[in-house]
Amino acid sequence: MTERNYAISILRVAGMFSIVICHFTGWLGIAFLQQFFNFGVYLFLFISGFLYANKDITNYGRWFLSRLEKILIPYYLFAIPVIIIYYCFNSIDIFEILKYLFCLQGLNFVLNGVQFTEIAPLGNLWFITIILICYLLTIIVKKIEKNKKPRASVVTIILVAAFAVSSVLNYFSIPCISLGYFITYFIGYYISKFKVKNSIFSFSILGVCLFAVSIIFRLLGKAYLDESNQSAYLIIASVTHLGVAVSSYFFVAFLTEKVNLLGKLAKSKIWTALDKISYCIYITHYAFLHSITSVDNFGLSKPLTIVLFMVFTLVSALLIYWVNGIIQKRLHRIQNTY
Repeated sequence: MTERNYAISILRVAGMFSIVICHFTGWLGIAFLQQFFNFGVYLFLFISGFLYANKDITNYGRWFLSRLEKILIPYYLFAIPVIIIYYCFNSIDIFEILKYLFCLQGLNFVLNGVQFTEIAPLGNLWFITIILICYLLTIIVKKIEKNKKPRASVVTIILVAAFAVSSVLNYFSIPCISLGYFITYFIGYYISKFKVKNSIFSFSILGVCLFAVSIIFRLLGKAYLDESNQSAYLIIASVTHLGVAVSSYFFVAFLTEKVNLLGKLAKSKIWTALDKISYCIYITHYAFLHSITSVDNFGLSKPLTIVLFMVFTLVSALLIYWVNGIIQKRLHRIQNTY
C-alpha cells in the first residue's frame, strides 16, 4: 500500500477551497479576492502530474479507463441532471449539450480563437477536458520515457520553450493550442520524477521567494496592464498562477515535514473526509451560484442564501460521492469477474 502523501492531501483540499472561494467571492462581487484565489485549477493540475509521475503503468488502456471512471462518473452524476433542468427552462443548442456529454467543453480554453460558449451552471467543468487530455499525454510521455530516460535540463528547456511560444502566439491572437495548463501538469510530473527535495534551499528559494515574486508580479500586472494591455496581463496571470501552484507545493511539503500540527491536520478525520469529497465539491458548488440552479432564485436574505449555498454544495457532494462509490464497487466486481 502506498504511503499517503500528507502534503498533497493538504494541497488538494486547499486547491478545492481556493476554487470555491474564487467563485464565491466573484458571486459576491469582490473582484480582488476572486482574482487572488484564481489559482486552484493550476494547483489541481500540478498535483495530478505529481501523483502520476512515478506510477508504473503496465496496461495503458486499463489505466486510462480507470481514470475515466474516476473522473467521469461523478461528473455525469451531476452534469446530466443539471443539463436536463437547464434545458427545461432555457433554449439550448443540441451541440452545446453534446459538447458537455463528450467532455469537449474545455476546448474553448485550449484552442485559441475558438468561440466561447457554455452551459451557465456548468461553467467550471471545462477542467474535465483539460485533465483528460493530460492523462492521454501522460501515456505518450511514459512510452517515450521507456525508450529514453529524460534529463532535467532537457525537460526544463522544452517546458520553458513551449510556454514561451504559446504565450507569444496568444499575445498576438494567433490561433494556436494554449499550453499553460498542460505545462503546469508536467511541471508537477517532473518535479516528482526528479525527486526535488524539500530542503531548506528548495523551501527558501523555490517556496517563499517564488510565491512572493508571483504575487508581486501579479499585482504589478494588475496595476499597470489590466486595463491598458489585456493580452499581456493574461500572460502574467498565467505565469503567476503557475508560480503560486509550484511554490505552494514546496511551502506545504516543507511545513508538513517540520510542523507536527499540519501532519496532525492532514491525518484528522475531518480533513481526510474533505480530501475524499474535494472533487465532488469542485463539481457541484458552481451550479448553486449561477443561472437557473442558483440559490439566489429562492429570494432569501444574503446570509440565508450563503448558508443555503453551503448546505446544497455539501449535501450534493456527499450524495454524488456515495452514489459514485456504489457504482465504482459494482464496476470493479464486473471487471474482476472477467
